[in-house]
Amino acid sequence: MATPVHANLLINDSQLGDSLNQAVHQGRRGDFGLLLAMLSEDARDLPRIEEPAAGSAEPDWRQHFSLPAPTPPLFAEPEDTARVAGLSQLAGTLQQDSLRLLLAMRGEPLKPSPDELPAEVASNLAPRALARMQGKLNALLPEQPGRLLEVLEAVHATA
Repeated sequence: MATPVHANLLINDSQLGDSLNQAVHQGRRGDFGLLLAMLSEDARDLPRIEEPAAGSAEPDWRQHFSLPAPTPPLFAEPEDTARVAGLSQLAGTLQQDSLRLLLAMRGEPLKPSPDELPAEVASNLAPRALARMQGKLNALLPEQPGRLLEVLEAVHATA
């Protein structure tokens, strides 16, 4: 059975105990670097100090000033599929000025749909980020963060 991604995550240096200090004082640069690399760099993993007040939400300024959606759009919409043929024809006939003008008026979407993530992007994501995007990761703190420390201490004891 595979363990959840968040079960072995180190959130902050207090979970490492004295190991980080000992690595510095004993000059074990490799261990020090490894311990730092294992710490989560995602701010969403850190515990919240103060929860935001429920009634203090910011107003939607885009709606207030009747502004259009920001460009480029994040996901493709039906009109984007109709524009593809025209943009391809302009690029094929080397009409770069017209192509730039149309792209400046409405940029190309970043993703074809909200559900898809291109394989070349997904393969470069960290396992924790990929699990968060797929909805497999909950926002709870790790269950067993000390397991990694035990493994590191065992490896160091055998070295």
